[in-house]
Amino acid sequence: MEKHESIFLKKSFVVITGSSRGLGKSMALQFGGKFPPDSVLVLMARNVEALESVRTDLIELVPESTVLVKQYDQGNTDIAYFDGIFDNLLAENKLSKDDFDQVVVVHNCATTGDNVKTALQLCDANHVRSYYDINLVGMILLNTSFFTTFSDSAKSRVVINITSGASQLPAPSLHLYCAGKAARDMFFRVLATEEPSIRILTYAPGAVDTEMLRDLETNASSAAFRKVLNDLRKDDKLKTSAEAVTDLIYVLEDNTFDNAVFVNNYEQTAKPYIEETLFSNKI
Repeated sequence: MEKHESIFLKKSFVVITGSSRGLGKSMALQFGGKFPPDSVLVLMARNVEALESVRTDLIELVPESTVLVKQYDQGNTDIAYFDGIFDNLLAENKLSKDDFDQVVVVHNCATTGDNVKTALQLCDANHVRSYYDINLVGMILLNTSFFTTFSDSAKSRVVINITSGASQLPAPSLHLYCAGKAARDMFFRVLATEEPSIRILTYAPGAVDTEMLRDLETNASSAAFRKVLNDLRKDDKLKTSAEAVTDLIYVLEDNTFDNAVFVNNYEQTAKPYIEETLFSNKI
């Protein structure tokens, strides 16, 4: 593996989507103290009040932080919605893209979809289309907007694609989610071949105790999948969001990962339970 310097050494403009709660919130709180103090952290999500709360918490932890809040709806399909998002954000805050030695975008925003239905019960085209607008189309358009603003390939440019083991293994109840994550992963593999100067980490954080996971424990259509999640909790195998981000930080500091290749932190947590329960002869 080729060795690169730690992601956290350069003055950076860092964008985190879905940063109002869960894993995204933990990334914001921990990343704020890792990048140089003259860096800028941009928190993006639909819930501005929650983002402001994260911003307050981060500034209490790292008083020298510069933290911007941007309301953002990744499912918005207006043709002009994504145009100039980052140009405008820089201008509004009297910043220039030339102020930074590195730019980082973390694609964390995601939903699980209609997990109370099985794959053969998906019959509403608008619902399916809306799911992929949020989880695939919007992500691609935001990524394009980001690199339209930050187009200088001579500077360090980084993508962190938060993926899931569900992009590799079929999980009952997660039909839309599995397909969406797999599509995102392949999109970034293609981007890596087209734009080799962009450093791309595709990272599966493992089984993380978030609101999303707790909803699946109760409401997933598959009893076998609910058992997987319940067993993970019973055996204390779920990571907290903070623990998952600590693992991610290690990967970014080490920075030896292959570009856009799946980095699997769920191997030691969820995967053994999924394979035993879902793919053994027991069910």
